[in-house]
Amino acid sequence: MNHKRIIYALLYSKGFFYLSRNFRLQKVGDINWLKNNFGFGETCDFIDELIIILVTKKPDQNEISKFFEDMNSLREKIFVPITLGGGIRDIDHTKKCFLNGADKILINYLAYKDFKLIKKISQLFGEQAISIMVDYKNIEGINYAYQNSGTSKTKTLKKYFENIKNEKFGEIIVNSIDKDGTAFGFDFTFLNDLQKDFNKPLLIMGGAGKPEHFIEAFQNEKVSGAITANLFNFLGSGLKLAREHSINNGVKLIKFDKIEKQL
Repeated sequence: MNHKRIIYALLYSKGFFYLSRNFRLQKVGDINWLKNNFGFGETCDFIDELIIILVTKKPDQNEISKFFEDMNSLREKIFVPITLGGGIRDIDHTKKCFLNGADKILINYLAYKDFKLIKKISQLFGEQAISIMVDYKNIEGINYAYQNSGTSKTKTLKKYFENIKNEKFGEIIVNSIDKDGTAFGFDFTFLNDLQKDFNKPLLIMGGAGKPEHFIEAFQNEKVSGAITANLFNFLGSGLKLAREHSINNGVKLIKFDKIEKQL
């Protein structure tokens, strides 16, 4: 039986973590702030995976090194599978992600520019180790894929899905720029752009603001996982409540010991 997944995402740039709303970033604190506030280590007891994204445009090697340094510090408090991404352009960067604790890598740019490199990465580390993220926005009723941190419109989302469906990767994250950080709920219009034979696991991101939003996402059989990057809505007890509420409403999530004892 395939279980659904609740996934948390952190946005990182230049030594700080950020909130995002419609891809506009707001600085909230550094690694010590995150580790010492909101019970972050305990929060990760209630998620299936953690994604950490370096959101700096074209990060230099010093920033990439700082990113890995802080991620290794953060890993001292968490024990869930981790996906690292942001700014990946070559095999060397990919190897560094895995050497610094990544179970999977997150790719965006390369899915527009270099599927030969993605194929090479899949040959080295396996398809299951590659997550592709596509950011999209609705313009006059049509969804378009965007790159460069949501600043550059490319092809329609339908065409994007068509282009990548047979490539070598493990799953795709579909991230709504319009819903990002709003806490108004996920957007599901992108499901109309999917081809019937698109068979990669599908994760949805952008808009989660309360436990009911996860349940709504999981009610769609195509959605394998739901992601939130909402620091203030879901740190503390928020993710625990989202997991409990989902299980109580029949969602097939893995029952962790701390929750199972309470249900």
